[in-house]
Amino acid sequence: MKTKVLTIVSVAFGFIVGIIFTGITISISSSEMMVKEFKSPYNFEKTVHVITQRINNKDGWNVTGIIDQNKEVTENGGFEIGNFKIIKYCHGGYSARMLKADDRKKIGNMMPKSFAVYEKSDGQVFVSTMNGGVMGKLFGGEIEVIIEEVSLEVEDMMRFINLKYTLF
Repeated sequence: MKTKVLTIVSVAFGFIVGIIFTGITISISSSEMMVKEFKSPYNFEKTVHVITQRINNKDGWNVTGIIDQNKEVTENGGFEIGNFKIIKYCHGGYSARMLKADDRKKIGNMMPKSFAVYEKSDGQVFVSTMNGGVMGKLFGGEIEVIIEEVSLEVEDMMRFINLKYTLF
């Protein structure tokens, strides 16, 4: 009888420890999974220019705007954050497919897509973006299918920084 109780307690304890460990692991890695950061081989201005050109040269894609985030921050009560631009871009065909169905219109808050280009304090330039591989899996269904198609095209546009969407 003692052996049976000890086994049940051990299994329950192991299960609880497993849940806690999984929660901690997900919490620590979720920010790395959701947002991908890549070092640019170019300086800040050239990185912005190259990304803009690559997007505009890809069939169906266009840059919808470039936000000078440093300017926006300082003009609205913040302090200097250094070189930081957000490149907004879109593909009309994919956008129409995504937003046509009522149950997918909620995705509009994540559109248009964007890249953040910024210079860190050591002078190195980075590009960050949401991880399409993870985002698609989170939603599933037709949203996942569309996001996977978009992700493949974005990876192609951004080969110069070795952008690759992954689940981990």
